[in-house]
Amino acid sequence: MTQWIEMLIGMADGPTTPVRGTVKPYHRISEPVTFYDATYGEEPVTIPLSTDGVRLTRWRRRARIESLDGTVLFLSDGETVWNFTGDPQRPRCTTVGRARRYGPGRALVVTRPITDWVGDHHARPIGSVTDLEVLGRPCWSVELAPRPSINMPEPSLVLVVDAESGAVIAQHAGDGRSGAAYTDLGVGAAVTEADFRWDGPVETDEESRAKKTGRTPSDDERGLNWFRDNVATGSIDIPVRFDLTPSWVEVPEKDTGEFVAALGPPERRRTGRLMRRRRSPEPWAVKYPEEQRAWSTPDFDWMCSVTAGRIDDAGLATLQQRLHPGVPVTGAPELVAPLATSW
Repeated sequence: MTQWIEMLIGMADGPTTPVRGTVKPYHRISEPVTFYDATYGEEPVTIPLSTDGVRLTRWRRRARIESLDGTVLFLSDGETVWNFTGDPQRPRCTTVGRARRYGPGRALVVTRPITDWVGDHHARPIGSVTDLEVLGRPCWSVELAPRPSINMPEPSLVLVVDAESGAVIAQHAGDGRSGAAYTDLGVGAAVTEADFRWDGPVETDEESRAKKTGRTPSDDERGLNWFRDNVATGSIDIPVRFDLTPSWVEVPEKDTGEFVAALGPPERRRTGRLMRRRRSPEPWAVKYPEEQRAWSTPDFDWMCSVTAGRIDDAGLATLQQRLHPGVPVTGAPELVAPLATSW
């Protein structure tokens, strides 16, 4: 029986041999599906997988997507991606990590960074690897646990990998509602690195952002220079009062004393979040980009984050006194990033 580590090594760097075939996504649901996303104002760069099918070529971390009539839709050299669906002469360009796929199929086109599989920051297999035959080729299949999410629960993920090349040839949601897969596959396609690159003019994230917002980086810099010359120089750092009263609290198991709370008035933008777990020496997967302060009491670990500004020592002491008056702070838990996946 194939072990998970064998499968992981086989697929870690993408197909070792060029593979080419037709890929089709599917949706076995009739109701609309909502996807949540955010950008810095630019038009997202998407991975185009038409329901009619596309021709996908993979080699290592490289990818080339063409329509069934041979029109180039998308290229990736493993670091940069180009989407030609808007303007074939001036494609949208961004880094591979920012390439979006609203729906199934990203695993077939983008090879997940090896660092995603280190430590606890990746999905874990459910059960053992299955050896099977797909499209007449020996393959491996594994089901990966879903990413933990309080607000947006996800199904598990099933990957099918060609054993010889290491190419991901199918990606299915564990609930069977959606997925994407090769319908035919050829191994050993004749390709060169140039087939996965574009050296012509492009529209960058910054240019897309400027086109949508009407502002450029130079506009922003001119405004900042004017402010420094005419109003004030240096940083402007002042204490600000936040309303950290919970407006929503989730208590997963009442007998543990653990909870997750959204802070701030519900009719306005949330000001932060507050979380508590049982005291533990294990790292706590609640590290986010916003300002965070964490501490421990004899029975619990605590974390408070705010969406703007920062919590200084005096503010933290006041917060601790309101939350657990008379209970001493005995240390702080180690915060780590939550389980993440780029599938």
